[in-house]
Amino acid sequence: MPQYQPHQRFTEADRDKIAGRLRDAFADGRLDQPEFSSRLDQLYAVQTYGELEPLVRDLPPVRTYQTPAVVQDSKPAPAPGEFPERKKDAQPDRRGAIGGFTGVVMVNVVIWFVIGLANGGHWPHFWPVWLLIPWALIAMGSLGRRR
Repeated sequence: MPQYQPHQRFTEADRDKIAGRLRDAFADGRLDQPEFSSRLDQLYAVQTYGELEPLVRDLPPVRTYQTPAVVQDSKPAPAPGEFPERKKDAQPDRRGAIGGFTGVVMVNVVIWFVIGLANGGHWPHFWPVWLLIPWALIAMGSLGRRR
């Protein structure tokens, strides 16, 4: 930031920055309510950089943004034209999907069986077949795959 002369007028953006510093100091407990109000009133009455400086002279310097540690620890991007080595993932394990679907099919078969027993041996149409068909297709499709 360039050095400004004390007699130079400042901009509204500069006034907003100083107001922000005063608000931060008040929020941190460095200024009490009367002191904060007094400095804020003075801020809107002054016009030059020389008049601004006494308002923030005894406050700590402005906090700047710091890069989060997660970003600092990450590897830099590769140079243009270079491609990073990717880990080769094994084929996704489809047995988990089959296992979960098998449970759903088995629950439906048990429900069908309980309904048949409750009706005194009069078994209803075997409606779990509509779940067994896709289950069988998934199971047969994964049999021929390499592991």
